[in-house]
Amino acid sequence: MARLGLTARMLAIGATCLIAMWIIILAGYYRANGTAASPHPSPGQLVALADLLSRTPSVDRPQVLAAVRSATLDLTLQNAGTAARRDLGELSEPAEFADYKTALGDRLLSIASPERRARIVPALRRSNGQGLPLEFRIRLADASVLVVESRPPFATTVTGLPVGMGAGLVGTLIALLTLVLVQIEIRPLLKLAQAADRFDPSGPPIPLPRTAGRTPDVATLIRAFGRLQDRLQILMRTRLALISGVQHDVRSFATRLRLRVEAIPEARERDRAIKDIDDMIRLLDDALLSARAGSGALDEELIDLGTLLRSDIADMGRNGMAVALDPALPAGEVLVLGDRLALRRILSNLIDNAIKYGRVAHVGLAVSGQDAMITVRDEGPGIPAELRQTLLEPFIRGEPSRARQTGGAGLGLAIVRTLVEAHAGRIDIDTAPTGGAEIRVVLPLFCG
Repeated sequence: MARLGLTARMLAIGATCLIAMWIIILAGYYRANGTAASPHPSPGQLVALADLLSRTPSVDRPQVLAAVRSATLDLTLQNAGTAARRDLGELSEPAEFADYKTALGDRLLSIASPERRARIVPALRRSNGQGLPLEFRIRLADASVLVVESRPPFATTVTGLPVGMGAGLVGTLIALLTLVLVQIEIRPLLKLAQAADRFDPSGPPIPLPRTAGRTPDVATLIRAFGRLQDRLQILMRTRLALISGVQHDVRSFATRLRLRVEAIPEARERDRAIKDIDDMIRLLDDALLSARAGSGALDEELIDLGTLLRSDIADMGRNGMAVALDPALPAGEVLVLGDRLALRRILSNLIDNAIKYGRVAHVGLAVSGQDAMITVRDEGPGIPAELRQTLLEPFIRGEPSRARQTGGAGLGLAIVRTLVEAHAGRIDIDTAPTGGAEIRVVLPLFCG
């Protein structure tokens, strides 16, 4: 049952219902038709048979008996001297066979059940004898005895139904009840699976199905998932606190180290040391920002991307960076809901990569439907298609060396991807019209 989907379980329930209805209808048919008319020969039939055999010569009687015999009726003839007489009341009260006594009169010697001597279980007998074989002994005109043994086509219970039908009906109803109970018990597991799919360690706790009234196994599983959810969220908060503490301490050490570096007499070595310290601090800041994004701790405010791009790119240009902003910006505000520091880091990382690997960064902004799209193009050799998704992973760089002059540790695009996805956006890598690399960041517009 665990392997069956919802549709299969519903079909199984429907099929079981149909089987139960079929058994109930069949039972009703047997009650109405199978035993309403007695399976035994009627008094008139026995009278006609006795009269016919009495008029038939002895030599022809076997042919008559053979013609009348059937699967439910057996006839034999006994001599008067060998036919044992049994009382009419051996099976039950004589009143129940009054019709036979009236029709046959003194010719009816006895009505009995051969099964009586086998001490049949009383539950298989009906009070009127219709559920058991009956043996009629009738005296013919020449004093011989006709023994008529009538066997019902099936054994019946006290309800008049064939033996086993009740068990089949009860079994079918139990199967139907089992299917329904399994369906009821599996429903919270489906809800638990949906909750697991929606679970985000950085988000609020996901409501879980109620355990009241559930089986112990299902309730234990739901409670265990709830405890796991709590532990993961505590772990995320602890990790963020740890990274924040480490960043604070390392920045303090780096600041003191930079003050000492200022005392280096050679300008070139001093500048390289200062650059290394700045890169280390920037890497720590990126790590903390990425951790905050992963734990859902980024700030949210309304930000106009056009204003943000103009301000940051102007500052970069004044610092001597080869970056240019496309003058064809969208008219009016391009509002997104996000973290200002994270958006500035996205922009700065993309521009740094474009300058390092493509000499110049061309930045554009466009609006498409309900999305804002920031594009950063360079004039480098471009990025091969087979490397585009790989470069978004941590510590992966298009240029294999890790020399300082050719770039960093390969975290820039990975951090950009983390920050973009934390803003419900996406990042795409393509080829620029000029042949270089083009990176597009798509963010949802604010719809207030």
